[in-house]
Amino acid sequence: MRLRYDLMRFFLLSLLLVSLAACGQQEQATNRAMEANAAAFVPPPVVRPKALPGQDDRPPLDVYVGKYPHDPIDGVGFYDRTEVANALIDAVGDEAMRRRIAGEATEVPIFVSGERIAAWGCEPHNCGPNHWVFLLRRDGTGGEACHHTDAMGGASRWYAGGAPVMRPGDCPKATT
Repeated sequence: MRLRYDLMRFFLLSLLLVSLAACGQQEQATNRAMEANAAAFVPPPVVRPKALPGQDDRPPLDVYVGKYPHDPIDGVGFYDRTEVANALIDAVGDEAMRRRIAGEATEVPIFVSGERIAAWGCEPHNCGPNHWVFLLRRDGTGGEACHHTDAMGGASRWYAGGAPVMRPGDCPKATT
């Protein structure tokens, strides 16, 4: 009787070990297939926004000066304007950086910097060490972005349609 019990126990343990080994091989095969799919993934191209019919009679971008970027004027926020969105896409190839610039952040009112309009923002609760500015001409062209973190030292990363370039100094800020 004891021998039969030991044989049954041995059989069940063997079956369990074989099942576990098969599961491990299946999991490894699944992981390899997922890695191959991820390596072959090509993200879709960015689709540039187009103005809807009737949006041609918008006020000039100057009306946003003194307003926060997410404050709508005639129902449209600064970054939601077609020409601003396109200028941001043209200037900043890094989607994560575009999302940071146009996303929810701590912001100051839009200001004029030289001949351009500028929208400044920063990481909430971390403004000094991590901030950025998006500048463009008043006609909505010539977009350029600057991003600065303390880790960059006395330089900032600038985006203007090509690969980002490090330039000396901080990003432009509003003067009071």
